[in-house]
Amino acid sequence: MGKAKNDLFDLGMAKKRDHKIIITDEAIEKVPLIKYREISESVYPLLQDLAKEVLRLSKEDNDSNEVAITFSLNYKKLIDAGKDYVGIAYGDEHSVDPRLNVVADHLIRASYGCVIIVLHNHPSLSKFSLEDVKFFIGNSTIKLMVVVTNLGGISYLVKKGDGYLEGAAIDLYNESVDLHNEGTRLRDYQKAVSFFLANCHKVGIIYDDR
Repeated sequence: MGKAKNDLFDLGMAKKRDHKIIITDEAIEKVPLIKYREISESVYPLLQDLAKEVLRLSKEDNDSNEVAITFSLNYKKLIDAGKDYVGIAYGDEHSVDPRLNVVADHLIRASYGCVIIVLHNHPSLSKFSLEDVKFFIGNSTIKLMVVVTNLGGISYLVKKGDGYLEGAAIDLYNESVDLHNEGTRLRDYQKAVSFFLANCHKVGIIYDDR
């Protein structure tokens, strides 16, 4: 049976992973201040601090393995209400699921304007993975997803406030998965990710790589 429209396809091909890069203090200090499009300028310094914190937590507490921080852009209201506005999840060398953290899971379910900041530590892959893309477009509450590399580089995806087309984004993701599942090599996986990133502007998603 074929997939219904707006269903997210599953990934079929296993990905070959390269060795991880060990985080250094220099990489943490290297994380730049990014002027994220579609995001209030007042939050830029805080997002920079959180990106550095992802690297610090990985370096000090998780053997340079993957870490995800979930942050609500409605943090001021949550603070006033005495509620948590940041969740931290620890992963292994190859992946991390933000929802493993109870606070992060609650924010993703209930707080529109979520930011997911995730560390990826494998140099052989595109900074964004198809799994990242699926998580990003499969959760309507997530506004911004930031990927930090172990070397301190940043790339991000953000949904345009007045132009994001969820159904078209799902179709584009599924088309990318089709390319991915037809392949057998790492190069095919990278091609599928690149296809999504090159075309996501058509569905109201901004991609930037710093």
